[in-house]
Amino acid sequence: MKINIIAFISCVILINSLSAQSFSDSLIFKPSNGGLYPKNYEYGLSNISISGFYRFLACYTSMDPSLTHYPVMDSVFNRVFIGDDSQLPQLSLNIGVSPNKNTSISTDLYLWQQMTGSENDDFVKGLLLGVNLYGTHSTNFGTFGVKTGGIHWHKQSPLTFAANTGYNRFSLFERNPWDPNTSNIYDRYDDFYKNGALTQDERWGQQAFQGLIVEASDLPSGYSGSFMHGKSQLNGGSSIIPNHLTGGRIQKSFSRSFISLNGVHNQTYTDESTTNLLGFNLYTTEFEFKSKKNVTLYGEIGKGNYFSPNYDAGWGNAFDVKLNFDKTRWYKFPFEIRYFSISPNVINNNGIFWNTSILEYSQDNSQLDPGQAPILFPFASSLTQIGQMTNNRRGLILNTDLNFKNTKLTIGYSAAKEIDAISNQITYGHPSNSLQLSRFWRWGFPTNVGPYENINKVYRSVFETLNIEDPNGVSAKGFNSLEISCKTKTQINDRKLMLFYLGGFHSIQRDYNFLPTYDSTAYLQSYNHQLDIYYALTNKVTLCGYYGYDIIKAGMHTETNEDSGGYKDQEGKSFALGLDIQLERNTGLYIRHRWMDYIDHNFALDRYKGTETTVELKIFF
Repeated sequence: MKINIIAFISCVILINSLSAQSFSDSLIFKPSNGGLYPKNYEYGLSNISISGFYRFLACYTSMDPSLTHYPVMDSVFNRVFIGDDSQLPQLSLNIGVSPNKNTSISTDLYLWQQMTGSENDDFVKGLLLGVNLYGTHSTNFGTFGVKTGGIHWHKQSPLTFAANTGYNRFSLFERNPWDPNTSNIYDRYDDFYKNGALTQDERWGQQAFQGLIVEASDLPSGYSGSFMHGKSQLNGGSSIIPNHLTGGRIQKSFSRSFISLNGVHNQTYTDESTTNLLGFNLYTTEFEFKSKKNVTLYGEIGKGNYFSPNYDAGWGNAFDVKLNFDKTRWYKFPFEIRYFSISPNVINNNGIFWNTSILEYSQDNSQLDPGQAPILFPFASSLTQIGQMTNNRRGLILNTDLNFKNTKLTIGYSAAKEIDAISNQITYGHPSNSLQLSRFWRWGFPTNVGPYENINKVYRSVFETLNIEDPNGVSAKGFNSLEISCKTKTQINDRKLMLFYLGGFHSIQRDYNFLPTYDSTAYLQSYNHQLDIYYALTNKVTLCGYYGYDIIKAGMHTETNEDSGGYKDQEGKSFALGLDIQLERNTGLYIRHRWMDYIDHNFALDRYKGTETTVELKIFF
């Protein structure tokens, strides 16, 4: 009897699965089929989805003990690390539920196995982005959306709330944690050659935000807008001190143009008494106008201020305008002219420019409790890539693209100057081995580390501080940069071969110069070369190569070494090989091995030499 009942139930389920309705529809109760078994219910979930990724990363570092003088090594020169030092999970599950076609709820569960060998529990699990609620509703008046709950990725305008995307002049050899797999293992490099940009996930160009976001689109007369209230990445953590960020945007779109009003207000307090207010305001107008003759005018202008119990210098101006000329019969290549000017009084660590002027509330991020969000460390007078702006600076940027038969060339040049003479320090990076040097300090973002306590770690990179000792006093420094990116493709034995070259030539000197200063009167000169090589061995295997070389020289009126009496004279070299292997359509294996060698010829302890090997397995599902 039991066997007959089981057979009957199996037949009913089979019939339902073969019917026009899906099995999920069969779980919805309808009076017309109320007598069927199993019983159906009137309301249910229209869609449940589970997706995510698994990422395994192993890193082995071997440093030469006779040529490595960094105290962080602590006499352990061979290290094995399993896990992601970018503080991202190894397994992430994205679970989405849709009660109806206009509403969805999602959450991100993560699993993290550090395998550190410590006495603490190494197995970590929890929520990554929290429990997020998304809702949209369409009416004859417009479409309205709500995002609330956990962490969302959001962009308002470049100066108010966004992340810098630059001009896509970078090396592809080192994979980022957010880099996706591609359907063909070679597509990553092919797309970069064709489009000059990479396909990234939703975080690209956006900032993390937790709270309430309301968006409206398709409103009458071309209007749209958004409102947000909650916490940005610099307001989060477990602090009991009230802190929040509020922002909004109203946009009017035309056939070929748009104009918008944007604003952000951020506030917190200096202590738990909540009596001393600390924060900033920034209000801007963003616009874009496209002519029929291939000319585009884009810009964002506004005013902002920073306030605290010890600082209130009033409001300052923020100005960023670009004029783009596409290729026409009158001029044979496109080019861009860009002018920016951001007052030292304009502060916003959620925009595309760094804070280099307000130092009073910086702190040693290495001492933060695990639940606290780090405060962005001020970067003093920073040497930056073209396109990365800072406040307390104004300048001119020129960019152009030249396309030949199998070669694409992009050139950028900038000349800028500080508005006020604030800092007697310069900060700069080491392009060839920056990621590898940052891995000397696996967790946290320590400041003032290294053999001379002048290195500061940021996310997947480091920057070094140089002190200026100019007898003429602190100056408003000038900055010049020339960047060249050349991409070419060919074939060997009917297999694709691509070569990507990136060169950077920078100088920092006293006062403004339209042309760079490449002699000892400059405070700092930096030259770097990076060459990527990608060869398709088969349709599923790509051989990768990398060579990096940088020279950094400090000039007159900068700090000297007590022993040698010389200025900083640094030389970094890096050579690497790798393989990209496509195991399945959604599974990739990436192997990298790097030889690195770095020396400062006048600061004897600033020296390291060794190798690093990484193996990454990434599966999307």
